[in-house]
Amino acid sequence: MKRLLVVDFETTGSHPRQGDSIIQIGAVAIDDGQITDSFSTMINPGQAIPPFITQLTGITDEMVADAPSLEEVFPRFLRMLDGRTFVAHNASFDLQFLQEALLSQGYYAFDGYVLDTVELSRILLPMQNSYRLGELASDLEIEHDNPHQADSDAMATAQLYLHLLDILEHMPLVTIQRLQMLVTSFRSDIEVLLRQMEMEKLASLPELDESANLNENAESDMWDIYRQLALKKRPDKLTASFQRPDFAFVEQKAFVDRLDEVIGDQGSMQTHVPGYQRRDAQEAMMHAVFEAMQEGSHLLVEAGTGTGKSLAYLLPGIIWAKDNQQQLIISTNTIQLQEQLLHKEIATLQQSLPFSFSASTLKGRGNYLCLRKLEQALDEPVEGSSQELRLVKGQMLTWLTQTSTGDVEELSMPPTGQLFWQQVKSDTGSCLNRACPWFSRCYYFQAKERSRDADVLIVNHALLISDLQAENRILPPYEVAVIDEAHHLEEAATQHLGKQFTTTQLLFLLDRASLDDGGVVPRYAEELQSWLPSISDVVTEQMSDLKKLLPTLRDKAQQWTQHLYAWASDRAEETTDAGRETVRYRIESFSGKHEKIRKITKKLIDAMSSFASHLDGLLRAVPTDEKPTFAVRSLRTDLQGLVNEWQKVMEHLHFFLQEHDPEYVYWMEVESRVARKQVHLSAALLKVADSLAQPLFAQKHSLILTSATLTVKNSFSYVKSRFGLDQLPEERVRTLALPSPFAYEEQGLLLIPADFPAPGKENDQSYLEAIIQGCLDVVIATKGRTLILFTSHSMLRIVYQALKERLADAPEAYTLFGHGIDSNNRSKLVRLFQSLDRSVLLGTSSFWEGVDIPGESLSSLVIVRLPFTPPNHPVYQGRADLLKAEGKNAFMSMALPQAVILFKQGVGRLIRHHLDRGVVVVFDTRVVESRYGRSFLQSLPPYQIESGPWPMLRERIEPFLSMQSLPDS
Repeated sequence: MKRLLVVDFETTGSHPRQGDSIIQIGAVAIDDGQITDSFSTMINPGQAIPPFITQLTGITDEMVADAPSLEEVFPRFLRMLDGRTFVAHNASFDLQFLQEALLSQGYYAFDGYVLDTVELSRILLPMQNSYRLGELASDLEIEHDNPHQADSDAMATAQLYLHLLDILEHMPLVTIQRLQMLVTSFRSDIEVLLRQMEMEKLASLPELDESANLNENAESDMWDIYRQLALKKRPDKLTASFQRPDFAFVEQKAFVDRLDEVIGDQGSMQTHVPGYQRRDAQEAMMHAVFEAMQEGSHLLVEAGTGTGKSLAYLLPGIIWAKDNQQQLIISTNTIQLQEQLLHKEIATLQQSLPFSFSASTLKGRGNYLCLRKLEQALDEPVEGSSQELRLVKGQMLTWLTQTSTGDVEELSMPPTGQLFWQQVKSDTGSCLNRACPWFSRCYYFQAKERSRDADVLIVNHALLISDLQAENRILPPYEVAVIDEAHHLEEAATQHLGKQFTTTQLLFLLDRASLDDGGVVPRYAEELQSWLPSISDVVTEQMSDLKKLLPTLRDKAQQWTQHLYAWASDRAEETTDAGRETVRYRIESFSGKHEKIRKITKKLIDAMSSFASHLDGLLRAVPTDEKPTFAVRSLRTDLQGLVNEWQKVMEHLHFFLQEHDPEYVYWMEVESRVARKQVHLSAALLKVADSLAQPLFAQKHSLILTSATLTVKNSFSYVKSRFGLDQLPEERVRTLALPSPFAYEEQGLLLIPADFPAPGKENDQSYLEAIIQGCLDVVIATKGRTLILFTSHSMLRIVYQALKERLADAPEAYTLFGHGIDSNNRSKLVRLFQSLDRSVLLGTSSFWEGVDIPGESLSSLVIVRLPFTPPNHPVYQGRADLLKAEGKNAFMSMALPQAVILFKQGVGRLIRHHLDRGVVVVFDTRVVESRYGRSFLQSLPPYQIESGPWPMLRERIEPFLSMQSLPDS
């Protein structure tokens, strides 16, 4: 495989046997790792090029009118291909066109080696978010000027292949050998490439004594090779105890003096942060945070965009914690903010403060890989396992050589990978602790040790809430914490204090209990009998009983899944933009003719209980006075973990379908857009506030809750009630609202068309037409540079398609990026949007906050409709019922404040810098026509606000952005 031809075809469609033809060929030759030749040409297909292909590729009928035919250029192309490996990105597509072309021209079919760079990328780049050629080229800084043109695609694919080859050349031999065992059934000939690489590595090895073990002793600067697995070498292995070190004494001066040393006119920030400017609001927040911690109060701070709130809580928080020999916990809702805090603000403070401090992050245990479980999973026979599962195992083998954290968030896995992760993730129930041979290399325990040693520990809201549930056994003991992105605290508590279960989890659990060769149960039984022949009969009897029970159990599980799916799908309706339909239920829903669901659930629980008792019999078969081998202990721990999980599933089944807890609201979700008949069961606490008030706010010394959006109409009452802070003595809770330093009156214009139809359904043609035309007007007036926010993904798709069609005729080319259409990766879409002129970004829920696009890249923001929670969402319904029972108005007490906070977040996407200038357009007339609309406008910064006929308002956009003075209305 030293001689390769990287190929890309542009075609009139996807089906060569149905008449689709090649319209452009791109080919790049590689010899011995070097690009040696290239060839590209347009092809006249002898048929019209469909409009959507022209839109995708930019290739028109005129461009191919005088081009040669395939028959004329094929001989040269085939001379290049002769004796070479065929390489392409998604090779099966290009290969089918090659084979059809060869047959039509009277040649033999191509029978050489084939390599697919998509398949290869998925194995060797397991941390990629996307394997599309354009996004790979962008991430790897490969030049790719004309995506979807064959010459550019072929050259980018060639550069990608050379990058992947470089990864293989630097990969440890043991990893290449293990990968070979997994790729035997892959569509392309990756196995041949790996075998060649293995031969080259073996040939270059120095000769070893026969007694030397190549893999055990080959520790280099890069790899830690242990038990036939190669890991990226980490700085330290785990040996120390988990005691926090003593803090160095810091001479305590008055806080105001110490603040001046850092942020004053002669302070260290001026030296270490170019362009640092003092901000009154930021300093006010610093003083308020320090005083709250000093006096043992909780503090709610709404800090407008541009305040610099991260620094405003980190600096006083670190000083107070260091003075008081405490650890400072920072909790965020998003990984993005965690990364920013660790690598930007904290890095800056480590340079600027007059004392040293350390910082670390910690996630939930299930986010970390268990190396012992992965080792066992990789030792299972590969015969019979799906190609996707082999791919996932291959990704993890490569990932071990690239990760320092073992954090699943780094991985980009197919759906099978999510299920496989449940098998190999770290958990308490199946941990050998110090008896594990991998303990000194354990990702979770290393993260835990770093967390205990750190002066500042960054976690997410989910872990903060999980720690409450676990009675503070997860996080190191703490007294002070900052909860950033605090407007998400109730949502995080709802999710993590609630319960979730899916029908897929049950079926996956049954698969884990498989009695086929390679499963944990038969392997444990085999090891037991091999180690202690005297208990062989007991083990054989238990296995025999399990084999009789399992088929019936599987039938009962399938029957239960089918009945549940049929019941839920008949009643479910769309409540989210995630492609799931939802139905709220109570236990009474399964009475009368629907009693069968409860009955088959009870039968399923009984069958699981009987099976579990035999699994337990296998565990008890080990005599207490015998010391098992490591293999027995390891498999016994896994089996114990399986039994624990089994017990949890039985409890879930009982909780969801056998009894009713009045403190919860229950619902089911079904996937509406996929063939898989899966049901998600969920339950949420109706009153989260009670679960936060006592264990969190009443127990801790001082918690700082901050966000850009905590108030509704300048009041903190709503969030206080939702967090349970209104249950505390008044003097324990302080509030501070800090305005943004930006001059919104001059920088921002908010337009509300008064003549738009009231928000309607997606099949309301007059409403749809108004939205599409309105978006088009804004996009043209601002020359792209527009973010359009939706509350429904189906509406986004309709508007995206309509805009694409109408902008196709515009004199200048526009590029549209739709979330869930062009990519699911938000940060990738934002980056592409920023990199291109005349681009438009369409987003749903996740784009309403956390998107930061300063400067002229974003000049207009369109809000299609106000972001109310759908009134049929089960959690909303359950809490609304509770509020009504208390004599409160659910809309005014909950729906409106929630929508106002999200609306503020959405509008906050526009002005991100004191030099930004932009226009917000709200196409929802309720903001001016309804009695509650004022709540939205009164909660915003002081924008110029205008309402009137749309034909008049749209004329205001261009002059405002051009900084021309606006004439009086």
